Amino acid sequence: MTGEDVELCAEIGIDGVIVSNHGGRHLDNTLAPVEVVSEAVVAAKGKLEIFLDGGIRRGADVVKALALGAKAVFIGRPLFWGLAVNGEQGVVRVLDILREEMEITMAKCGRPTIASIDSSVMVKTPPL
Repeated sequence: MTGEDVELCAEIGIDGVIVSNHGGRHLDNTLAPVEVVSEAVVAAKGKLEIFLDGGIRRGADVVKALALGAKAVFIGRPLFWGLAVNGEQGVVRVLDILREEMEITMAKCGRPTIASIDSSVMVKTPPL
């Protein structure tokens, strides 16, 4: 969750880091992974891959994470919701919904491929 940790991982030759607050269950009031992924990407200096875990609820969340520099995202809770509702078919439906939402978001941003997603699709606002 910090650039400093990513720098240390890069120094010892780690191939990738998962930016995660473990669902926020362990530390109250911690930042969301999407809030620190950019810092992690900058700290990595291209020496290792940055992945994001946590807070992915919509396809737009995936696009945002990729735009901020994450190589990929992990999806937890929504898959369990799908599993609880309708077993394997529920999981497949959740993945279909996420893909559809990603495609819609990408189209609205004028990005035809995942590789074309970059930080220019994000509008940064100053912190409160």
